[in-house]
Amino acid sequence: MKHPSFYIEPLAPTGLFVLLFVCERMTRVSIITSVLVHETAHLLAALFCGERTKSVRITPFGISLGFSGPKTYGEEAFVALCGPAASLIYAAFGYFRGGAFGTEVLLFSAFLGIMNLLPFPTFDGWRILRALLCRIFGYDSAEKVMHVLSLICLFFAWIISVYVLFYSGANFALLFFCAYIFAFTVIKKDCIREKKMV
Repeated sequence: MKHPSFYIEPLAPTGLFVLLFVCERMTRVSIITSVLVHETAHLLAALFCGERTKSVRITPFGISLGFSGPKTYGEEAFVALCGPAASLIYAAFGYFRGGAFGTEVLLFSAFLGIMNLLPFPTFDGWRILRALLCRIFGYDSAEKVMHVLSLICLFFAWIISVYVLFYSGANFALLFFCAYIFAFTVIKKDCIREKKMV
């Protein structure tokens, strides 16, 4: 059995440094457990559908698992949806648990779940919507629609990031995030193409 390939993106150490040395201990635990819950849900859903882990990618924003590929668009949507669903369930756990830790879990896990539903390449929302559009309109038409939709969403994200930067005077996080997504949306468009399914 072939072992999964392991990638560390060039800017990943920056995110790891912030997590380990800038964030407080409770925040650090909340972020790590939120990411683990999210990715474990993807992993279990993929295994349920008969997929295997193909790659593990460390990004500035967390961990991204790549799988061997679903057999149908329905499976693709199911595997993608399980991550945000698990994040929102974990956020609900944080809400009912209460306290400082519960509040941190609520904030970070809810943010992770909702953010991943956006139609940006490599995000779960992109995979879900793409799978549905491929099922309805076919692969080529869906690819074109998703590319245009991603650019529109990215445009509005850029506007918000500039506003946040102007308002705060020092918060570059959202601007950095938009630049990262732009790289996948435009520069690495060909790298995110997947085989056609049924």
